[in-house]
Amino acid sequence: QTTHSPFPVKSDRKPSYSSCPVVWIKQSGIQSDIQKVLRHARKLPEKTSNFYKELNRLKRAAVCLGFYELLEGVAQICERECGLLPSNVSPDCSIQLTHVAQMLRSPECYNVNHTILPRVTNFNAGKI
Repeated sequence: QTTHSPFPVKSDRKPSYSSCPVVWIKQSGIQSDIQKVLRHARKLPEKTSNFYKELNRLKRAAVCLGFYELLEGVAQICERECGLLPSNVSPDCSIQLTHVAQMLRSPECYNVNHTILPRVTNFNAGKI
């Protein structure tokens, strides 16, 4: 007779406390997440991977919380930013922001596992 205990239970899943969850208790939290996405957007194509990483983090949190209005709001912000871009910004910035606005309005965007990928352009080829 062995006294081998089945505890602690081993799991291949990452513990929830180590996954850096998105928390929007205050309005400033959601504003800072949106501003972070926009800061990366203005530095495209150099910050393409950071831009899409933060965008997908924001999108996933919104879908998990059922906050679908945020997706439309971010799409509108992306479109507005296209019109406000200075002339010295890469054309890739406008292309990616338009692409993101379209993707945020697509039905597949409501799937929590869906990831928005960068649109490949002549400006970012080899940088993605």
